[in-house]
Amino acid sequence: MPSITNVHGLPEALVKAVQNDPYSSGGANISVTKLIDAPQRRALWLQHQDHLTEDVSERIWALLGQAVHHILERAGTDTLVEQRLFAEVEGWTLSGQFDRLHLASKTLSDYKVTTTYKAKGDASWTRQLNILRWLASVNGLEVDRLEIVAIFRDWRSGERDRNPEYPVAPVQVIPVEVWPLSETEAYIRQRIQLHQQAKAGTHIPCTDEERWYSGDKWALVKPGGKRALRVLDTEPTDVPDGYVVEHRPGQYRRCESYCEVAPFCPQWASSSTPVYADPEP
Repeated sequence: MPSITNVHGLPEALVKAVQNDPYSSGGANISVTKLIDAPQRRALWLQHQDHLTEDVSERIWALLGQAVHHILERAGTDTLVEQRLFAEVEGWTLSGQFDRLHLASKTLSDYKVTTTYKAKGDASWTRQLNILRWLASVNGLEVDRLEIVAIFRDWRSGERDRNPEYPVAPVQVIPVEVWPLSETEAYIRQRIQLHQQAKAGTHIPCTDEERWYSGDKWALVKPGGKRALRVLDTEPTDVPDGYVVEHRPGQYRRCESYCEVAPFCPQWASSSTPVYADPEP
């Protein structure tokens, strides 16, 4: 397992809280969150975990998310809270734990401590909750509705007053699309097969989505200037006087800053791109 560091000298209580994380997949071969993640990333983590480190500061938001889950234990008696479910698929045991299942309305809720950037939802949340719904189904629990309860850690009332599309409150319920159970099972089988292949040594390149690829950009800049007037998704045909067009290749944000196995990844080693300054004028 990766060793825990404390490079910023955070209080010992936080260090111990991170070190004593009670999470367990229950002995499963793979969890839902790992299943929807990149097979190559997981395979590299399994190979190099003893050489990895993780700083306490990188676990703070996850720690707060766990605190939210403790609060859910106060829910009413018509709910199931933090139940871990299992199923055998393609020779592997898959496990997943839901946050809250309201039995009367057959609604599965997942609580996320997140940013306002995700106020309209996230594709990975849709995958995660539909897999949890499938696990519930094979374990005899019926689920008709899926939702994310998003708690925005960066919510600001001033921004709400200025931006009509901004969340009106620091907590928002986000409905999640419900897939047919047959389609969910097909997706699960496909993902398990990919993870099995990656673990066995087959190179499964990460997709652009898994690498948080920003896409190519074209910036309008003054020669010698440090800031862009505008940054566009397509190459502009109308360039203001005194400006030139600077092509900025897409950035792999996760590889650059958020993937602990990037130093061991041949895909990242062969595709590193320069990082540009914040394009705000």
